[in-house]
Amino acid sequence: MDKNRIVSFTDGVVSIVITLLIFNIRIPTRPVLSSLRTITPLMLTYLVSFIFIAVIWVSHHRLFGMANRVSNAVIWADLFWLFWLTLCPAVTLWVGHDSQNMISFLPEFAYLVVFTMWSFSFSILTHYLLKANPDASKLQWAVKNDRRSQISLLVSVMLFFGVFYYPPIVLIGRFLISGIWVFPYRVSTKIHHSLLDHFRK
Repeated sequence: MDKNRIVSFTDGVVSIVITLLIFNIRIPTRPVLSSLRTITPLMLTYLVSFIFIAVIWVSHHRLFGMANRVSNAVIWADLFWLFWLTLCPAVTLWVGHDSQNMISFLPEFAYLVVFTMWSFSFSILTHYLLKANPDASKLQWAVKNDRRSQISLLVSVMLFFGVFYYPPIVLIGRFLISGIWVFPYRVSTKIHHSLLDHFRK
């Protein structure tokens, strides 16, 4: 299968998911500032989810742009990645349904599991894309020198401990992870080494 067909299919799914995210937000019935309080939790959760989806989608395009071919394993890995992506609107709505949900363990834990699995499935996709393109030196070099995945995994592991003590840390952590992916890989590499040095002390 041509890689452009996979990219086009993925783009379509991503656009639908983002549309579902915004459809969850209901316009206030009264034109007063106080009515915005009812949608503030969902708006904040939507913002975090949208930014994270956006930065990973950009990375998806970046990787496939450097690839020359795709294998069956790449196709199935991409579908596995999309599976977790399609769950994002559901957990976003659950966490942002009201202010109580934003500080509750179960909604935040579900949000953390879905977005962590989505990140993990992206690592699987990257692995099989590298395997299908052993001669794509630019792709091999870019993945080898990019430490953002390792940083994201490290932060996610920390969030799994933190959610038991302070559930809102999940949204804060996912927002920070999104910021890491906005950085160029050289900056992320310095952050990665700084974190490792900190935990070794």
